[in-house]
Amino acid sequence: MTGCNRSGDNTLPTQPPDLATQAAQLTGDALLDSLIQAVTVTHHDSNLVLLYQDIGDIFINRDFEKAQAYYLKAGELSDYLDWNTGRYLYASKYGLLLVRQGLADTALVVLEQADEAARIEKNDTWKGIVAMYKGNAYNEKSWYETALTFYMEALAVFEGMNDTKRLATVYNMLSQLFAHLNNREKAIEFSEKALALNPENLFALRALGRLYGESDYEKGKCYLEQALQLCEEHNNVYMMGMIYYVSGNNALFASNLEEAEMFALQALEKSREIGNTNSSSFDLILLSKIQLLQGLYTQSESNVREALQIAIEFESLQEKKLCCLILQQLALIKGNYHDCIIYEKEYDRIERAIAEETALRASEEMAAKYEMEKKKIRIASLEEEKRLMTWLSITGSGLLLLGLIAMFFRWRLTIQEKRFAEQQHELAQSKIKQAEQQQQLAEARINQLEQEKQIIASQAVLDGEVQERSRLARDLHDGMGGKLTAMKIHLERLKRNVKFENDEIAQFDHAMGMLDDSVQEMRRVSHNLMPETLNRAGLKTAVDDFCRSMSSQIVFNYYGDETRVELKLEALIYRCIHELVNNALKYANASQIMVQIIRESDSISFTVQDDGCGFDQTTETKGIGLQNIRTRVTSFGGEMQIDSKAGEGTEINVTLNVQ
Repeated sequence: MTGCNRSGDNTLPTQPPDLATQAAQLTGDALLDSLIQAVTVTHHDSNLVLLYQDIGDIFINRDFEKAQAYYLKAGELSDYLDWNTGRYLYASKYGLLLVRQGLADTALVVLEQADEAARIEKNDTWKGIVAMYKGNAYNEKSWYETALTFYMEALAVFEGMNDTKRLATVYNMLSQLFAHLNNREKAIEFSEKALALNPENLFALRALGRLYGESDYEKGKCYLEQALQLCEEHNNVYMMGMIYYVSGNNALFASNLEEAEMFALQALEKSREIGNTNSSSFDLILLSKIQLLQGLYTQSESNVREALQIAIEFESLQEKKLCCLILQQLALIKGNYHDCIIYEKEYDRIERAIAEETALRASEEMAAKYEMEKKKIRIASLEEEKRLMTWLSITGSGLLLLGLIAMFFRWRLTIQEKRFAEQQHELAQSKIKQAEQQQQLAEARINQLEQEKQIIASQAVLDGEVQERSRLARDLHDGMGGKLTAMKIHLERLKRNVKFENDEIAQFDHAMGMLDDSVQEMRRVSHNLMPETLNRAGLKTAVDDFCRSMSSQIVFNYYGDETRVELKLEALIYRCIHELVNNALKYANASQIMVQIIRESDSISFTVQDDGCGFDQTTETKGIGLQNIRTRVTSFGGEMQIDSKAGEGTEINVTLNVQ
């Protein structure tokens, strides 16, 4: 195992690190100072590597910059000594530090080298440890399925070894993963398992404080106070900041603004003390929320703008979104409607970017799994070829030996040698054919994986579209609709309380009319994005409402069972009918349109027929509407048929399977 990405040169260092440059100023902590002083008198051997690791482990909870310096020294000395155990320690500890700094991809580069070395050495202990930290890095990247795979691999190793300390660590990580997936019961279950193994487990105490604090503030506070007391005993500044942040969130949720502000300020202080810029942005956002509710608008704006700068620096879309929401509310309070609209648009843009990033992240995770699977298949194929070549080499050596013997006994063994050679040749040909068949099977498997990848990617995009339309419709109706209605009420109160001139009254009434039109337009757009009736009443009612609202020339019929199918399939059918009816009205000049849905036990089909101008199917069209519909239908395993001729109308039939 070569150096773990500390430089572009993978060769081992020819000289040990200079001890004269390694001295550090004393900190006032007796244990830490004794370790730092021991560095100057320890020889360049494995003991010094362990000493660097121990110092880094203390600083990782107090000062990220110093922790990084000592971990890098440990890695460099391990390379110089060519000591793999030191390299494994460096990769796992430095990888954890990188994840805490928000650098998950860099951590994976470091951990991947350690993982490869552990597998070559068949070192099960370190395979489990590296798998645990790789899962932690993928969890930070929101690749939850991949993270769970590595966590379960580590769990199997540590359960077999009965390693309770590392089992508690894996339980903590699993709790965090399920918390990200909003599975509160599972998150609590794993945190309680970790706490049972170690009653002073800070991560488990913090997680339970947050999870219980959502429903029972005092119970959550009890866990957090216990964790905070342990942090103070061990001078763990990093966890102090995390616990103060959770305490502030819980207090805010319980509407205890005074306590919430106190905890938020303490969290920010600890994040800055340890140099954890990534965490300080969350602390600033929390503090800004609290100050907004307290009416401290100037302080709130100052803090949220500082958080926004950090979010921009770290390219964090979630934090940018939260900052834009607070800035929008501040602008609305100040009556600065221009800035309010700007931040609202930026908020919507970031929401779309997050949805796109989520879909991209899912595609990247699937692609990574596909590459890992393909790599495993190729490795198996190469190993089979290697075994075949070894066998052929042994066979050739045997034949050569037999030939030498035959030179002495050819008058007696000529016939037997010929038969034996033929048998060996046939056996070799059989082995070669088996290898070719296995290669063909491997290639077929790769092709199957590629097809599955394309289908899953299409499904992910369609799911993202349904979620995004639902979110946009909900945000328009609940967010902007509420704001416009509130604005109308304020204006009506203003009209009653202020005396206007005659010409001003006319202008005011005109403005009120425009506001009513805006509300109606907003509701129309919200309904078109994702009609509420589709979620509430189902496909039949939603399509019927749509057809009635569009034109009296549209006839809708529904036949068969009215049992509902899954929402994303209903959304697909609704969007397809919506697109086809709009096309018929806009481009076909149809005087009558017939929409029909037929629901059977194992399938559902729909037809859109019009008496419009039709089109020549052999002529290529510029539009992409029908192509998009066909793509959506195909991704659900459905079939689409088009029957149209110029001047004779158009009929489009779609059939989809229902599981």
